Amino acid sequence: MATKKKKTNKFGITPSVIFLNLTVLLFLFIVFFFAYNVIKEDTETTSSVPPFTAVTEKPETSAPESKPETENSDTPSATESENSDSSDISAPESDTSSENSEDETSSDTDTPDTYFDKDYFEDALFIGDSISTGISLYGFLDSENVFATQGLAPSTVLTTEIDGKTFSDKIASFKPDKIFIMLGTNSVGYADAEYLVESMETLISDITSTCKSKVYVLSIPPVTKDAEADQSNYLTIEAINEYNKKLKEVVNGTSAEFIDFNAVLSDADGYFNEDYAEMDGIHFMGSTYQVMLSYLQKQTS
Repeated sequence: MATKKKKTNKFGITPSVIFLNLTVLLFLFIVFFFAYNVIKEDTETTSSVPPFTAVTEKPETSAPESKPETENSDTPSATESENSDSSDISAPESDTSSENSEDETSSDTDTPDTYFDKDYFEDALFIGDSISTGISLYGFLDSENVFATQGLAPSTVLTTEIDGKTFSDKIASFKPDKIFIMLGTNSVGYADAEYLVESMETLISDITSTCKSKVYVLSIPPVTKDAEADQSNYLTIEAINEYNKKLKEVVNGTSAEFIDFNAVLSDADGYFNEDYAEMDGIHFMGSTYQVMLSYLQKQTS
């Protein structure tokens, strides 16, 4: 009996071989497709996407990084106190130990801490732009403690409504004991520094004439090198430093108090320390607000 010959095409390839090759190709395609999606999903999950960019968006309320509260504590532990007392009784301290103690104290003072007492700011009001909105958006203080919005400037505070309230309405209803102002980042790249500080002086005068709140004016923060190189921001360290210098001079001539927070955030070159800066090089990381509140509490209590 004759054997039935398998059908082949002009290349001598049987349909079964073609089908097998197609099956293998389909299987490889499926494997690569799933592998690509898994890698893409992992990349998106682990990438450090800033919660907001430039001065246009609000930060997400993701959990901020925090440092141990005991890391930079100014209060000595019970063990340290006992050791200190016993050493005073048993023998006088040598010159070397005294120098080391001074160095350690200086280091603790210069190193920014992250601990703050939320109750201390219960009667405080923060006035600012999109940077200051993070104080409440990250959950460090309540929204009632913040009068801030994207694009706010020293010249627009008195005429801007936030959540249906003007600044005067906010002062009348909240009755703050302490007012912290950090404004100018949105304007320093465009407006003249003299005009900005004159607007700040007018704002301070309006506040002090309508309420008895203690007013603190913060220097505006620096930017990173990358943010300065991004010409769309129009922000330079030179312009920021010039504004902060004039701002300090004007504030010192009023009943308000100037607080140099820029120095806390700056690196050795005067740029925004990347440990504190968001990826846009302008806004604060979540943990930076802890440093800010801790520093302000120490400076004003």
